[in-house]
Amino acid sequence: MNEKDKQILKDSVDVIVSSIPALSIAWGLSKALYGAGLKLRQQKALEWVEMVRDNPGIFTHELLIKEEFQDGFVFALEKYITERSEKKRIIFRAIFLGFTEADNQVQFPLEKFLHTLNMLNEKDILVLRDVDVTKDKESDRNYQVYPNSSRNIDNIFNLVAVGILLLDLSSRIGSTGIPFVRITLFGKEFVKYLT
Repeated sequence: MNEKDKQILKDSVDVIVSSIPALSIAWGLSKALYGAGLKLRQQKALEWVEMVRDNPGIFTHELLIKEEFQDGFVFALEKYITERSEKKRIIFRAIFLGFTEADNQVQFPLEKFLHTLNMLNEKDILVLRDVDVTKDKESDRNYQVYPNSSRNIDNIFNLVAVGILLLDLSSRIGSTGIPFVRITLFGKEFVKYLT
């Protein structure tokens, strides 16, 4: 990207922020803390402020001036500009929109969701889409995501390690190389943001 393109990008971010006056507080905090990072990752910063601009029904003036929102905005923006995967940034924005719509932003597990997303790779996320996430009583049983197949077994264990799946440690008759698992309550909440 040449210098002219960088300046146009920077001006675009500043124009969007200036068109949403209440956003200037959270943006100013972000620039003060991550100024150099924002300059180096202006395209991602532009994606972030466009998300705010494109959702005026969610990012209301009342929301933008709340300290809880501003703290979440600054925290999330830092993580967003360092995320390399475009697919994960889409999920990231969905999580942040969930945070903004939460009745109690202080209680919303923003940090945990973003940390979990950071720990997953794109293949883990694809495997997670194959996990049974229905909430009926029958689905709370332990089962094999890929019965009689050890494909994606490493990804299953990654999902266990981050707390999305729970490993069944009960004894089984015979040898089972494929783990039996079930989704945790946290996993059910996390999966909502994958769509």
